[in-house]
Amino acid sequence: MKPTRRRFLSTSVALTTGGLAGCSGSRSEISGDATETATSAPTESAMTDRSAETVISVLGERVPENMAFDTAGNLYFGITAGEVRRLPADQTGATGLTIDATDQLGTLPGAIGVEIGPDGIVYAAVATQDNRSGIWTVTPDGMSSQLVEISGFPNDILYDTGRDRLLVTESSNGVVYTIETDGSRTTWLDDDRLATESFGANGITRDSDGTIHVSVTRAANETGRVIQAPVQDDGSAGEASVLFAGGEIFGADGITARAGHIYVAVNSQNRVIRISPEGSTSVVATADDGLVFPSDVLFGVGEQSESLYICNFANRSPEDGAILRTQM
Repeated sequence: MKPTRRRFLSTSVALTTGGLAGCSGSRSEISGDATETATSAPTESAMTDRSAETVISVLGERVPENMAFDTAGNLYFGITAGEVRRLPADQTGATGLTIDATDQLGTLPGAIGVEIGPDGIVYAAVATQDNRSGIWTVTPDGMSSQLVEISGFPNDILYDTGRDRLLVTESSNGVVYTIETDGSRTTWLDDDRLATESFGANGITRDSDGTIHVSVTRAANETGRVIQAPVQDDGSAGEASVLFAGGEIFGADGITARAGHIYVAVNSQNRVIRISPEGSTSVVATADDGLVFPSDVLFGVGEQSESLYICNFANRSPEDGAILRTQM
């Protein structure tokens, strides 16, 4: 059932033009109103003089796209050819590893966004544009099955622990779905600013006060966006607003949150951009640090909590596929 790499790319145009998934994270309270225009140009941060270390090289056509940590510090990542893999927590501080250092947990028709539930079940977004497209699960014993079918391009996944549900972005139509663990689906957020003529809602994350943030990859005039929406007491989405919009994040893919800031993997620009609560931007890492079409960013857990992990999707140069790590 696993499609060839050629088939996957031919059915997913956005792999070469717009980017893919994101990740979950935490972030402190955001204050103030954002506008639809960039509030400042990005500035080079101190981090750009540090080259990121390569944790895992993923060579060939088995390209990594998205990451997730469990509470024990194990690192999970999806490979677009249809694998979910895990790097043990005691290896996440290592460098120079190969795919052989990881455990293959399951085989799927494809794998874009990944997320880990509190019970050890891995959730993966599959975007094959046929009846296999949707959210799949991989149990701790390696059994994989489709939880729910989603047409279009299901992309990133956030596990909402407090409500035992998933929030899933769909990039073709620009929407965020709620997926219950029984597979039922409802629309959580349908906002015109999540949809574009090219590739819309992508990465999804949550800050420390529970606000949900969604990246929009390719908006008009070569801009990207980050949309934010509070979660109401009943779990529904509150009124959405724009945290940031501008050319600095054109190609916005995976996002994560830390200490009041949103970190964005800007795939087509080979950069990671940090957005402040006030909407200003700074450059965290660039191609000079080893970034090749970065599709996801995520802070580590435990001893690696000050490490920022970056996923090199490297779809046009698979020999550069890797998961990198840099210290904040």
